[in-house]
Amino acid sequence: MMAVKLAQKSTENFQYHEHDNGLKYERHDYFSPEKDPELSPQSYLIKQLAKVVNPLHFHMQNQFQVFIEGSGQFGKHPINPYVVHYAGAYTGYGPIIAGNHGLHYLTLRCSHDFGAKFLPAQMTHFKKGPKHHFTSASIPLDSLKELQQIAHPMLEDIHVETKTSLAIRVLKMPPESSYQLEVPELSAGIFLVMMQGSILEGTETLTKNESIFVSHATNHYLIKTKLQSAQILVLQMPFKNQAYLSSTP
Repeated sequence: MMAVKLAQKSTENFQYHEHDNGLKYERHDYFSPEKDPELSPQSYLIKQLAKVVNPLHFHMQNQFQVFIEGSGQFGKHPINPYVVHYAGAYTGYGPIIAGNHGLHYLTLRCSHDFGAKFLPAQMTHFKKGPKHHFTSASIPLDSLKELQQIAHPMLEDIHVETKTSLAIRVLKMPPESSYQLEVPELSAGIFLVMMQGSILEGTETLTKNESIFVSHATNHYLIKTKLQSAQILVLQMPFKNQAYLSSTP
């Protein structure tokens, strides 16, 4: 299974949310609202309003968040583009505090999640088990000129965990090039997030902050550039931990 998200072409379709805890944001969804428990990928953009706090919470699915615009704080750590955060299912994280100009971030999941569970108010939904999270340093954005000067595609490791199959990488590609990405069977799938330039997906051209999901059922995916170079986040998602697959809280 493969799903394609064209973020910049869908920004008119959004919902405004305001919670009792003070959280205020716009949510822009880019995948159809499938709710298959096994494989129903989610990809959406959160535009968190200026100086608003997203309190401590958890989700029932593994997820990546990619901070693409604005600034703020994640816990005690400053965040800006392109910081990548991974949180496993039932792993608490936050607060996320938007700066003076707001904070925009993509949320990416292989399986549908029914929304944030805020702590401690929704502790009854919490499950005991292994907790897993990782936050990267800000990943530098290369200029198109720098990318055009590389001789061939280069895949760079940012953070790789062999035991869990979590991986964050950056792929850099010159114009008129291709790269065959392997999708490990032990991962739930891979999200590709455009940082710079463009790539081809069928008849579509994907540009900055747009993304593709490739499931574990696809052994490999061929990435192609044409006239422009590209810098791409390659986010490899672990399967949900076995401890959370039962229905017992």
